Amino acid sequence: MTMLSRITLLSAAIVAALGVGAPGAAASPENDYCRSMAGAGFTGDCATLTALAQDVCAQYNRGVDLTTVLQKLDLATKNENLSNYVIAGAKLYFCPERRATT
Repeated sequence: MTMLSRITLLSAAIVAALGVGAPGAAASPENDYCRSMAGAGFTGDCATLTALAQDVCAQYNRGVDLTTVLQKLDLATKNENLSNYVIAGAKLYFCPERRATT
């Protein structure tokens, strides 16, 4: 899959994640993220999914570009679809300042 296709899919994943539900005021970002991921069909270990999303934000904070983040995440998850949702969820729940970026 080309990088342009991946970015297009990532944008679609962000829209889908936004449709699953925005973070609630009383709930923690971790709980909201895990509920959204489960709603999208990813019912794996919540702590692992949360750690992956937080690492995405940490990489962004270090200035790592989207392509590199995607490649590293694909190696970790061995699932491009999951990687797209992890990045979308990270932007929504853990580093919302990155939400508008692709």
